[in-house]
Amino acid sequence: MVKKIWIMVLAVWFLGLNPLCFAATTQVDALIEKLVEKGILDRQESIKLKSEIAEDEKIVREEGLKQSLPSWVREMKLKGDFRLRYQYEKKKGSNTNAGNTTERDRARIRFRLGAETKVNDQTKVLFGLASGGTDPRSTNQTLENSFELKDIRLDYVYGEYAPFSWAAFSGGRMKNPLWEPGDLLWDTDINPEGLAAKLSGKVNDRLEAYLNTGTFILDENAAASDPWIYALQPGLKWKLNDKVSSNIAVSYYGSSQVKGAILDYSAGSNTNNGRRGLLYGLSAFSPSVELAVKDPLRSLGIGLPYASFFGEYVHNLPSAKSGYLGGLKIGHEKVSNARQWQLRYFYSMLATDAWLDILPDSDRYGGRTGIRGHELLLTYGLGKNWSLELDYYRTDLTTTHADTAAKTENIFQADLNFKF
Repeated sequence: MVKKIWIMVLAVWFLGLNPLCFAATTQVDALIEKLVEKGILDRQESIKLKSEIAEDEKIVREEGLKQSLPSWVREMKLKGDFRLRYQYEKKKGSNTNAGNTTERDRARIRFRLGAETKVNDQTKVLFGLASGGTDPRSTNQTLENSFELKDIRLDYVYGEYAPFSWAAFSGGRMKNPLWEPGDLLWDTDINPEGLAAKLSGKVNDRLEAYLNTGTFILDENAAASDPWIYALQPGLKWKLNDKVSSNIAVSYYGSSQVKGAILDYSAGSNTNNGRRGLLYGLSAFSPSVELAVKDPLRSLGIGLPYASFFGEYVHNLPSAKSGYLGGLKIGHEKVSNARQWQLRYFYSMLATDAWLDILPDSDRYGGRTGIRGHELLLTYGLGKNWSLELDYYRTDLTTTHADTAAKTENIFQADLNFKF
């Protein structure tokens, strides 16, 4: 280290270099070679010194470039993912049309890129791009049409203001601010539009209370009132001990001008009066719960890292119809490295008109109401931030729909997921 310092001093003195910039690398190399010839340095020391100087030069260049950028660019955080999917679908005929069975194979891709940047210490803007078309429940692109170019669209963009550590307010097209243990009510691709607030505070070391709320715009009508929905979700996170924790919430969903509305991207399963729109509005209660246990089978000598049990219920007052989801998760809490794994199972039932059919998971019979079914999902880590996911749905219609003759749908999806 002492020799390195003396070499740098000599380089500055002889060559007139700026001590904060190593632009004259070739001149410094020539000086080092002279010192080797004079026996001041040996060959190994000269190689090591050249490497260290090159690394220092790189750091200075990068730091100089970074400082030349605006602060919102320097502090921007980027993340993204790419998914390669094979999907098989099979629909079996109903009792009235037993011969109607269809099968389909599809290769699909998904790409998402998100960014977050600070406006100031209390405010930030978040935005993301995603593949896909205009369907709010899908960012997939099917490989088809003679190598047709794929679409990239604005997936979300919103501002978040957090004046206190326990309060955050958002506006725009945002990530869903509501907690849901499954996807009975909300497809995970949906990013609602409107305003939201998230409040939280610790009651003690083991108990945290929170309140999520949002007002979401469904449509804009020039000649009529706009339909919109709102949600209020108080909840508690309770850590019973170092291994056992729970999350409990009760949500209320209300609506304005939804009854009588004709909503885009409906799955066509809610009851409507033709051109007069939906027969029922939305005024629904939805309790949810999840109980998680770390290392639950340790006393039996079985190395199971994590297990959780969860459930969700919804009841829509105007239609007097209900739905529920129950399931379990075992394996690792998250899969982010090689040989980590997670297995999830869901059973769901959603009666016709129990919920708006523009919102549920689109892989359950196109996101309809009037369904019941199973889902089994296995995730296995192939490497850091790289995983294989196998997902199977079997969904049955519980009511007759005029737009389909099939009754049972089977979907199998094999995904390679890459996160960066």
